[in-house]
Amino acid sequence: MAEPLAADEPLSPELVLVLPPELRTLALARLGPPAWPATREPAAGVRGPRAAGPEPGVPAEAGYGPIARALGTLVAARILQLAAIFAAVTAVTLVLSVVAEAVR
Repeated sequence: MAEPLAADEPLSPELVLVLPPELRTLALARLGPPAWPATREPAAGVRGPRAAGPEPGVPAEAGYGPIARALGTLVAARILQLAAIFAAVTAVTLVLSVVAEAVR
């Protein structure tokens, strides 16, 4: 049989998992029900995550939504990639043409 639990021994749910079955049942009974933190009401005037859109009657800010910004970023990145590829291919073509002229 396993050693009995000391009365002042700190317990956690993770520690209880590694105990033998007899001690596990005692420890779980001693832990009691889980305690969840109390929720607080939001302060007046603070908008929560669900109210992220513009309020009715308020004109939208000058700008674009998150989808348009993400799409713009994606397009700009792709254009930069293509420009880098074009510059590299142009440089290689010029170097090879200079080498071809030198060999002739």
